[in-house]
Amino acid sequence: MISQTIGVGKAHAKVILIGEHAVVYGQPAIAIPLTNLTVTATLRPAFRGQTIESSNFHGDLSELGANVEGLRQLILRLLNKFHLQVTPFTLTIDTNIPQERGFGASAAFATAIIKAFFNYMDESLTADELRYFTDIEEGISHGSASGLDAATVSSNNPIWFVKNEEMTPFSMLLTGTLVIADTGIHGQTMHAISIVKNQLETDYNRTWNKIEHLGHIAEKVRTDLSQNNPKHAGMLFTAAHHELQSLGVSHPKLDNLVNAAMHAGALGAKLTGAGIGGAMFALAQNNNDAVTIANALTKSGAQNTWIQPL
Repeated sequence: MISQTIGVGKAHAKVILIGEHAVVYGQPAIAIPLTNLTVTATLRPAFRGQTIESSNFHGDLSELGANVEGLRQLILRLLNKFHLQVTPFTLTIDTNIPQERGFGASAAFATAIIKAFFNYMDESLTADELRYFTDIEEGISHGSASGLDAATVSSNNPIWFVKNEEMTPFSMLLTGTLVIADTGIHGQTMHAISIVKNQLETDYNRTWNKIEHLGHIAEKVRTDLSQNNPKHAGMLFTAAHHELQSLGVSHPKLDNLVNAAMHAGALGAKLTGAGIGGAMFALAQNNNDAVTIANALTKSGAQNTWIQPL
């Protein structure tokens, strides 16, 4: 029995602060929520059809494109769970999260849709159920997803992640502001992973030392986040970028934006996510510095920038 007129679900984006690529080889990574980048899913009853409305799609559920097959399958599972297979509805998705930039957009969309269905049916949603349904979407969209995106887009705290270990939220006391910038180039996850793998095969010792160094940096960053040491954290971010650069997963546009941020007064800057395009971030001392850095990034070719106070 449906007791809600509408169902609403919300989630936010995420950004990986540290640990890209090294996390594939058992080193730690840290992801934090980006609460200024959000998605809201609203489920309403309709007279006919099962319609999806978003900024880049308006049509019947059956007409969703192959690029969002994970979301289509998720919605079908939710319809089955709640016996709504033939019930007409309109699902509206409003978001300002850029897609294919490493911000966890697909996990955030999935989380918001799941919450909207449970809210619509006036049923409580457990963490296990949220994980189960999100894994359906993430598994189709990303293959064997780690679960890091799914955990972070519904968390208010940073997540400490080590492969095959339980993810751990922890408190962040760091004062400062993140400035995130989009190169305008889709990140190339599989290409970047292949580049690191190839380097391991051709120059194992040197490459493994870089991977281990990124793991040590992640451990120090966690301490800085917990003990409010933004200047040291900034230095570590820049050091990590140079290590990722040497692994071959950066891009001239990323390097250009990192340099522009540093010249504009950032405490540190690095690529975030897979690399070979995608996004970068800079750590600013305060909001005023963040505006200055964001303007410098725009002048240096960033397609878009976002400011996220910590």
